[in-house]
Amino acid sequence: MKSGLKKRNSGSRSGRAHTKAHIVRESSDKGNGLRKSVYVCKTTGEIKVSTHVTIRKEIFDRVIAVAPLVYGIQRGALERAIEDALELWLQLRVNKTGIVTNPRSPLRERYNAVIECIEEEVGMVPITIHQLFFERCISNTFNIKDPRSIYGWLHRFYQAGLIKPLTVKVSDPKDWKRNKSIEIVAKRV
Repeated sequence: MKSGLKKRNSGSRSGRAHTKAHIVRESSDKGNGLRKSVYVCKTTGEIKVSTHVTIRKEIFDRVIAVAPLVYGIQRGALERAIEDALELWLQLRVNKTGIVTNPRSPLRERYNAVIECIEEEVGMVPITIHQLFFERCISNTFNIKDPRSIYGWLHRFYQAGLIKPLTVKVSDPKDWKRNKSIEIVAKRV
C-alpha cells in the first residue's frame, strides 16, 4: 500500500488559492470498484474522502440553489449539504443493534395497521406522538388489553427501527412503562 502527501493549489473565484494536503492511497479493497482520494482539510483538520457520484439534474439544481442560503457560504455549501443528507440517511438505517433492514412481512403489516389507526384518528401521521395514544392504537388494532403485550409490540417496532422512545433509554420491553413520547421514524413500511 502506497502512501504519500501532496499539496495541491486550486484557484477560487475570488482569486486566492486554497491548499489541501492530499494523502494519496491505493485502495486496500481492490474488489469494491471504488477509487478514493483521501485528504486532510487545511481549514478544519478533518480527514475527508473525495469521490464521484451521479445524481438527477433537478435535485442538483435545487441543492445548488438552497445550500448557500442554508449554510450562509458559497464555497463548501454543497459538501455540507451532502454530508448532512448522508448522516440523516445513516441515522434512519443504522441503530445501536446494527443495520436496519426492511422488517419481516407480518411485522410490517402490523406496523402499517397501527399507523393507519393513528392516521384515521389524527388525520395525519405526526413525527412525535404521546405513547398512550400509540398504545391505544396497538390495543385497538390487535385487540389486546394486556400492557405487557403492548410493550412487547412497542419493543418489536423499536428493534426494527420503526419508532424511537424520546424520554427514557429502552433496552427491555419493561422499560416502555416509563417512556412518555415516541418518535415515528417510518410513516409506512
